[in-house]
Amino acid sequence: MIKNSVKKILDFLIGFFILISFYFISYFIIKFLHITLPPAILGIILFSIALINGIIKEERIKTACDFLIQNMAMFLVPFMGGLIVYKSTLARNWLVIFLVIFLTTTLTIVITGLFVEWGLILIRLYKIKKLQKSGGYND
Repeated sequence: MIKNSVKKILDFLIGFFILISFYFISYFIIKFLHITLPPAILGIILFSIALINGIIKEERIKTACDFLIQNMAMFLVPFMGGLIVYKSTLARNWLVIFLVIFLTTTLTIVITGLFVEWGLILIRLYKIKKLQKSGGYND
């Protein structure tokens, strides 16, 4: 029983260390190369590449990710406190804020859909060319 608890704690710590490491690695890359990009964005990109290429196994970070997802509301408390501080500004500009949120969300969904559709077309074309080269596809 104790071994199981220790294993869970170690799995969490290792996963959390991996996640934090990507943030700090991206932070130093950005500082060194003078890139104007938030470290979190570069960290997500590097982390995704590492996951896709199998450099990091999903099992190594699962415990930490599950914990962070389950406690996500705790991380939003400071954000909500900040909203209360700017209550009067938000009240004066609610229509503009709503329109910006609505339009950018809609635009993001449409552009994402178009990119996914484009990607699927490229994958199909790649598979067709591969089959044609192997002689398994005839028009």
